[in-house]
Amino acid sequence: MKPYVICHMVTSIDGKILGERWGQLPRVGDSGKLFETTAASFGIDAWLVGNTTMKEFAGPPLRLPASNGRVQRKDYVADVRARRFAIGADAKGVLRFRQPEVNGDHIVVLVSEKVSDAYLAHLRAVGVSYLFCGRKRVDVRRALRKIGARLRLQTLLLEGGGVFNGSVLAAGEIDEISQVIAPIADGGTGITSVFDIPGSPPSMAAARLRLLEHRTLPGGVVWLRYRVLGPPGRGKNRGRQR
Repeated sequence: MKPYVICHMVTSIDGKILGERWGQLPRVGDSGKLFETTAASFGIDAWLVGNTTMKEFAGPPLRLPASNGRVQRKDYVADVRARRFAIGADAKGVLRFRQPEVNGDHIVVLVSEKVSDAYLAHLRAVGVSYLFCGRKRVDVRRALRKIGARLRLQTLLLEGGGVFNGSVLAAGEIDEISQVIAPIADGGTGITSVFDIPGSPPSMAAARLRLLEHRTLPGGVVWLRYRVLGPPGRGKNRGRQR
């Protein structure tokens, strides 16, 4: 069974998520601190991001040495005792790591069959775990079920960029959306938002929501939590009820 997925993001009132554009917010500070404090309140020890966001925690690009022989194409869990996880997608095997954790969270990479033996050898040498989740790309449905089965996770926070979040939403795999709205209007054209689903605009909205909770935080911040019901005109999605 897949974990219960909560997409947690800090946004402007117009849904943009690049908080470094906003400067210091009165009584709040920077958006990064606001994100960390609200995310920590969930008490969930696993987070999931896409390739672009995971690059922030990886090292600079480097050329990998050739692997010594074929690396078996099967899931690899480097630290079976890990209880905190930083999970990132990397279908092409471009990320490079210097250590197996991010602030104490064990790194798990979601890969496709396209990655090279040299990349798998690199992950093993550093102590990073990996799960195979598709032939040419990371299939988010398959990935979430593997995360549930291999890592024994019941709940995780989705904290990716707009494109990765959008792919998870489009697949019907987000159970809840947690939106912390900072008192700022971004207004930027082409600035990524919470959900950016690639391709032409769909004929219908991506999902219907039901409000679960709303709170007002210091500095005029509003925190909204929604249950994802599914695409308009359809029944509830297949996510596990909380």
